[in-house]
This record gives sequence, structure tokens and C-alpha cells, in this order.
Amino acid sequence: MDIHISAEALLRRRNQIIKHPKFKSAIKEHFIINHAIYKKQPLFYKAMLQEARFNIVLSVCCFVFGHQASSVSDIKELCSRYKIASPNSVIAIITLLKTTHRIRTWRSESDRRKVLIEPTPKGLDELKRYMAGAFIPVNVLFPEYSINLNLFDDKALRHNFFRRAAEYLFRGLTFKKILPEVGLFIEKDGGRMIMLHLYLQAIDKMNSRGATISYSASSLAKEFFVSRIHVSRMIKEAQQAGYLHDREDGFIDIYPGFIQLVENYAGVYFSYVLHYLNIHPYE
Repeated sequence: MDIHISAEALLRRRNQIIKHPKFKSAIKEHFIINHAIYKKQPLFYKAMLQEARFNIVLSVCCFVFGHQASSVSDIKELCSRYKIASPNSVIAIITLLKTTHRIRTWRSESDRRKVLIEPTPKGLDELKRYMAGAFIPVNVLFPEYSINLNLFDDKALRHNFFRRAAEYLFRGLTFKKILPEVGLFIEKDGGRMIMLHLYLQAIDKMNSRGATISYSASSLAKEFFVSRIHVSRMIKEAQQAGYLHDREDGFIDIYPGFIQLVENYAGVYFSYVLHYLNIHPYE
């Protein structure tokens, strides 16, 4: 196996990234960019950024741009083989991407049983905007690499990016395997954004015991287009796990364990992106 592709390699990169003096600035940039995109299409992104669905979309990109599959049936079979998702889940995501005009499908002339798939110009443009939330923070951390935000305009560079993404995804080295505890947030609609929002509210107020920030389930629900009950359940689970405490007086105590959880998440996320870009600054 390539020395860059293992849980150990990923965590080594994470540990180095977390020590970077601009790490917190990179997390803030990541949130700001994703929040702007999220706000424009909240119903789509609150669902798509849920971890299981996100991995299906990433798989589709790996198969199509990585030239491993061109038909819906191939994608269903490969997602099942790599234990990414069931055929029904794949169809649900592909249908959503199609009805929102991010991909197009058509029947193969040589084999009418096969439904072919490709991204639309809208889909490609949106992919570029979304990936800015990964590339700009990595540029904050490692400006010497001068990452080109338009690299997806080049078919060869796009192919190589998603081929390397597949090297982790199809070995099962996902967040569920590497950092299962973060599933408390990222496996829920809107959870990634709520988690990062709470982190950024708390980080400047931290002391050795944590930070106290204002909190309203209703405000968070409105901001991230989920229900108040959904937010309350997420916070209750996080409290039971020892990450925070809802004081029920309009404030919430954020514990150091929550800060560590989010920074581990962000460190792993940036570690993935570095590998996808074939950048290895610490090796």
C-alpha cells in the first residue's frame, strides 16, 4: 500500500495540521465558505452534507471523473461492492441530483439497458464552488503550494483528484472508521454546520474548563433550516456524550472535549484534501 494511504498516515497528517499556527483560521474559512453556499440552497445542502449521503455523492464523483463507471447500474454495483450505500440509496441521490439539474442521464445507444450519467455545467460549477471550501483553507495553511481553485476545469487534474479520493473512500477509511465519535453531528442533517458554528462561537472564549456561549435551539434551527426538535436532540446527545451542557438559561457550556472533537474532525478533513491534491508537506 502507498505510504500515504492508511489510517495511520491520515492521523499523522492530522496531528501535524492541528499544530499549524493558522489551523483555527483555516477552520473559520472553511465554515464561512460552506455557510455562504449552504444559505443559498439550505434544503439541498442540509441533506447532502449528511455523512452517508455525502459519501454517495463523493463516490459518484470518483466513479464518473475517475473513469471507473459511466452508467447508473455500474455506480450501484460499485457502491454496493465497496459498502458505501445500498442501490436504493444510490438511486435516491442520483434522482435528486438529476431533478436539480446537477447531472443528466440518458440511455446508451449500444445497450438500452444502461443509463449513462454525466455532470451538467451547473453541476460542475457548483462542485467548484463547494470545493473552494476545501482549497482556500488548505491555501491558508500551505500558501507555498498555490492551489489553483480552478483545477476542476482541467479534466486530467479533476480525474487525478477523484482517483486519489477513491483510494481512501473505497478502502473504507471514512470518518465513520477514522473518527466515529464525530458521527454525533455529521451523520445528522445540518449537523456539520451546527458543530462548526458552536466551535467558532466558543473558541475565542475558551479557558481551561471550557467556554460559555449563548444558545437557542430555535435560532440554530432557523439558521440551518432544520427543526428545533432536531437541534435539541443533537444537543442532548452531545451533552450525554460529555461534550457540552445545556444550562437552559439561554446559554450552553462548551467543554474542551468538544473543541478537541471539532479540531480532530477538521484536521482529518484537511488531511483527506491534502492527499486528494497529492500534497504531502510533512513527508
